[in-house]
Amino acid sequence: MRLISHPAEGNLPEKSLFEHLLNVAEASTAEVQRHRLNLSQIDKNDLARLSFLIGILHDFGKSTSFFQRHVREKTHPSNLSAHSLLSAAVCYHVVKNEFPEDKWAYVAFHVVYRHHNHLTSFDLSNNDINFGVFRDQIDNIVGSRLEELAAFYRKYNIDIHCIVGLEPDELKDFLECSGDFVSDLAENREAAIEMFFITNYLFSLLTDNDKKDAARLTNDYFKGNLAEPVNDILTFVEDCRRKNPEKFSLDNPLNQSRTQFLNEIAHSDQIFPEHHFYTITAPTGIGKTYGCLAFANSLKKKLSPGSGRIIYCLPYTSIIDQNYTEFEKIIQFNKGSAYSARPSRYLLKHHYLTEKEIVNRVDSENRSYKDYLDDQLLVESWQSAMIVTTFVQFFHTIIGNKNRMLKKFHSIVNSIVILDEVQNVDPDYYRLICECFKILGERFNIYFLLITATQPNILDKRTTVSLVDSAKYMTAALFNRVKLSINTKEKDQDTFLAEFRDNFNGDNCLLVMNTKRMAIECYQFIEKQYKEYHKYCLTTNLTPYDRELIIDEIKSRLSNQEKVIVVSTQLIEAGVDVSFETVYRDFGPFDSIVQVAGRCNRNGEYGVLGGKMLLVNLGNYRVYKHFSYQKECINNIINEEEYESKDFYNLSEQYFGRLNFEAKAEKFLSAISELNYDVRREDQTPVSDFTLIEEQPKTDIFILRTEDSQRNMDRLIELLACLKERDLLKEEKDNILIEFEKLKNALKKFQISIYQQEFQKYQAIIKSATPGSDLYQYISYENHLKYAYDEKVGFLKEPKASLPGAMFY
Repeated sequence: MRLISHPAEGNLPEKSLFEHLLNVAEASTAEVQRHRLNLSQIDKNDLARLSFLIGILHDFGKSTSFFQRHVREKTHPSNLSAHSLLSAAVCYHVVKNEFPEDKWAYVAFHVVYRHHNHLTSFDLSNNDINFGVFRDQIDNIVGSRLEELAAFYRKYNIDIHCIVGLEPDELKDFLECSGDFVSDLAENREAAIEMFFITNYLFSLLTDNDKKDAARLTNDYFKGNLAEPVNDILTFVEDCRRKNPEKFSLDNPLNQSRTQFLNEIAHSDQIFPEHHFYTITAPTGIGKTYGCLAFANSLKKKLSPGSGRIIYCLPYTSIIDQNYTEFEKIIQFNKGSAYSARPSRYLLKHHYLTEKEIVNRVDSENRSYKDYLDDQLLVESWQSAMIVTTFVQFFHTIIGNKNRMLKKFHSIVNSIVILDEVQNVDPDYYRLICECFKILGERFNIYFLLITATQPNILDKRTTVSLVDSAKYMTAALFNRVKLSINTKEKDQDTFLAEFRDNFNGDNCLLVMNTKRMAIECYQFIEKQYKEYHKYCLTTNLTPYDRELIIDEIKSRLSNQEKVIVVSTQLIEAGVDVSFETVYRDFGPFDSIVQVAGRCNRNGEYGVLGGKMLLVNLGNYRVYKHFSYQKECINNIINEEEYESKDFYNLSEQYFGRLNFEAKAEKFLSAISELNYDVRREDQTPVSDFTLIEEQPKTDIFILRTEDSQRNMDRLIELLACLKERDLLKEEKDNILIEFEKLKNALKKFQISIYQQEFQKYQAIIKSATPGSDLYQYISYENHLKYAYDEKVGFLKEPKASLPGAMFY
């Protein structure tokens, strides 16, 4: 009976083990060969061979009769049928015999051993790996399959007879020495970081190709997409000008400046494959979205065919859609019917709220649950020519240990990464990112463009190309739109609100507060005082569904020149396309102040210095973890009571020049240097602890705001019950699972995160789709407005009324 790696499933036949091993090995090797690499520790051909060995040996352990019985008869897995440790041990020995340096055998062992899970620390000297069945598995193969396996591997110059004498004690000795290996590695920081990324690269190649081949999935949908001509942004703009001359007319001074800015980037003589680090520092409204694509296209033309995937990253999901729409217009203009036929081939949006679908890959009418899972694999492997995603998706892929995140790392190699609104990155991580980007850029030929109106000191300025004359645009009279008044004297909330009531009588206003509590309290005051205005409160207490509706309504009312007052937290700072004549900002980090200024007179509609921004000190800045230090930096650069937009550029340079956060980054860098993925030590923070957005522990809950969302939850509960039935036909189960996934995605717009103490107060009305578990916990449509939610301010910290069945003492 032939060896198989995966059983027959639905319409899919069983998968030959030899075929699976070879497919994974060849796919991994081909990708290494396609990539341009400048590694200092291993030649590309040797790396390709290493990836081949890892791929062709990663499931070697499946050749035992124990695994074959398990996979064919679908028996419960046992220690004897486990295959990862045996596969890793054999791979270790083969690589050790073929490569002169033992470190590659260590890497191969870990990549194979962990390929069904997350990467863990390389120091296994104190690990309690179970070798109890190891010898039994070896004897089983030697006694029944050795020559069949040897004949297969001999074709690829691999001698697996080494397993005959393979003993657990030998492997234990190797693991005992792993601590010495990581200590030696850490002696050279750059080499150690490179080794970290080589490991992640090999792990990514294996896990992604393994999953896709196990699913019998090909990449034909995407094949050749990176080799197609770039999307011409200049021709697109000319077409817009022809179709909409009023909006794009060059008689408009702003359009003149935008055109100059775009041409300066598109025709830059500093864009070369040898340069890996670029910045664009320019004012709001100048067209940075078009500019970044002009840069990417110019660079892509100079790269080797089949490389230059564009990965465009933003800090928040709430601002992705508007930029995605702009990119879609440009790509659709350039690709025409080819885009309409296979849009995901050219452009893909990926974050936790998006539906995981490769559009038109299969007939949507006959889409099975397997098709859904296949689409999810492809979405998460980033095969499209352009990816629009979040900072979290990107950074947790390059600095992380999670299997699901790391499997797309190989798709980032040789790509063009655009980080927009990069000032939102925590200053704690500046040095960590700088040192990682240096290796990723110089050794893996990844290109980085950082875009912002306030450029933080993340990259080394000595090796960074500024694509435009930043000072020319940042200080231009045309963009000198805001007069900033600063009052550093601390005042309480009541005093501030009384002064606001006495002084503000304009057409529209934005107030940005540091906390949700203060934003809500200010809104409640304004709600009573300004009857003739449309008032809004924007915080994360609102569901994503409500936030989207409210932002659209604000834009519409501002466009119609209606009277509007908005109170918000920092969520409005980055990229939200709204413009107010008057803005108030609670004291915060300087980059945050400048970002809020970007919502003031954003399009210059109120003329030069027509926007009025007031910085007030309400004593709430302590919510920023480093603000005592940041406040000192601000005080050192601010010595006037009034500034103008044109001053922000020099002030930002001074501010970021003074910021210096090292301790936290050093602990991560130390862990990376010792390939410590998951072990907490006094002088190290393991890679698994990296989190781009630090928050106190929260609980996810669905607020069912609409009757449709309630119907969706009810249906989801019904489907969960159906899935527990044992006599479902496969087709029935597949249809249920497809519908279930669609419902989950639809309900995400009604999900918020709340603190545990808030959760406890509402337990009497919180239900779960699966009783006894914390999955899909929700407050019903019937109860949400009665007790827990306000349509204006969102989720309430305290119930509106006594809860049914609640007990009070």
